[in-house]
Amino acid sequence: MTGIEITVEGGSTAVGLFAFGLAFATIVVGVWIALVAYRGYRRSGERSVLFLAVGIALASTVRTSASIVFSTAGASSVVTNAVAVSSQFAGLVLILYAIYGRPERHGGRAVAAAVLGGLLTLIVPFVVIDTFGPNESLVEAGLNGLPAIVGAFVTIQAYRGYRRYGQRPMLLLAVGLGLLTVGSFGTITGLYVLTTVSDAGALVVIGSVELGGLLAILRSLTRE
Repeated sequence: MTGIEITVEGGSTAVGLFAFGLAFATIVVGVWIALVAYRGYRRSGERSVLFLAVGIALASTVRTSASIVFSTAGASSVVTNAVAVSSQFAGLVLILYAIYGRPERHGGRAVAAAVLGGLLTLIVPFVVIDTFGPNESLVEAGLNGLPAIVGAFVTIQAYRGYRRYGQRPMLLLAVGLGLLTVGSFGTITGLYVLTTVSDAGALVVIGSVELGGLLAILRSLTRE
């Protein structure tokens, strides 16, 4: 999920368990996607497919796992969101290189950009809080919005690739990335601004959107 802390406060136990089930499914499908992409890289030798595999793993599996681990360990929502979003940001940078750049020529630059972007995303929120002392909810809102902005750009590039080459897998990839980033952020905003849904109920809706995005990405990689 786009930087949201995973909790089950509010809502029934059954809904809470279903929310965690969706989170677990997101992790499993993310691993599955990474394995499929990596196998594609082993067959073709194309580094763009390898970058896509690592990027998806960071943007989905690692990010969701970090949210669960840190929130369960009692870390603050800012810490949890910063770690999750930094992983997602790094993953999106690698996915962008896989789609739009030339990883076979500039692989080192892609990795450096992903690492630097992830570190800045992790550190800057705490520097801002320490320096200016803003409301932490504003910092979290900024963190949540960052992957949506980057994800929107990556989605547009994937869609442009589909329009240019007419390849349906690129359209599925664009849809999946859009749901995973922009769709997730839009759902979070809508649920918490327009409704009074419980945390568990919100996680079910958001998890469903993100799982749908991952399934679309998986389909893009397995479509004949």
